[in-house]
Amino acid sequence: MPTSRAKLASIPPCELLGVRIGGNWGCDMARPKSPCGTYAAYRRHLREKTQVCNACRDAKREDSRERSNSAEVRREKQIQREAPKSASADPVEPPSGEDLSQIELLEEMLQQSRTLVKGLLSSDPARAYLQLREQREIIREIAALKEASSPTKGVTLADQLAAARAEREKREAVRAAGA
Repeated sequence: MPTSRAKLASIPPCELLGVRIGGNWGCDMARPKSPCGTYAAYRRHLREKTQVCNACRDAKREDSRERSNSAEVRREKQIQREAPKSASADPVEPPSGEDLSQIELLEEMLQQSRTLVKGLLSSDPARAYLQLREQREIIREIAALKEASSPTKGVTLADQLAAARAEREKREAVRAAGA
């Protein structure tokens, strides 16, 4: 069945040929620009060499945070992934209106993680292993916070020097008395 020339003229050439024309698949029809406040708009600012607005800069930061491998982001993503699976576990009641210190929050996360591992050991050992790694990291963070907040343990260098001087003076006094 032959196609009329008028009908063919109304179809964009890229659809007819299945090729890119001018770098776009849409030919003359440009896509709408992404609104400011998105990562795509941030990239557009850079590409067009225009000043990056605050909304786009914030979107870039958020995108970088999501892509990073920081422990906090990994932990949040893991909690999001496991939320549907851990619905069968006993939910932990959040404290009512209390402000938790960072150590208390980490200890609560550790307790939740231990509860989660018990269920995962039999059902999904690979995820249990990942959760155990997360537990070790939480324990390290708790230890670092407790160490930073506790007063210096042991004897300081000044105390050691004072003790050594006192010991030396005693020895000299004994030698002087015996000689």
